[in-house]
Amino acid sequence: MKNTKLIIVVPCYNEEEVLRETAKQVAIKMQQLYEKELISEKSKVLFVDDGSKDMTWPMIEALHAENPMYVGVKYV
Repeated sequence: MKNTKLIIVVPCYNEEEVLRETAKQVAIKMQQLYEKELISEKSKVLFVDDGSKDMTWPMIEALHAENPMYVGVKYV
């Protein structure tokens, strides 16, 4: 199952207060799954910004810059 690519979709709306912690916790779980060879290293976390009015989108962009495992889609 090591070749299984997992994409976790995280809907986001005004999540700036909790987004970094969410990303951290999801990354921990993804790492555990990878170490057990249950998912591929190409697995991703997809944050979907659903029209946030706060700093959610810039935070998603920063997360992606830090780790390409994180990707984002912005609804406009």
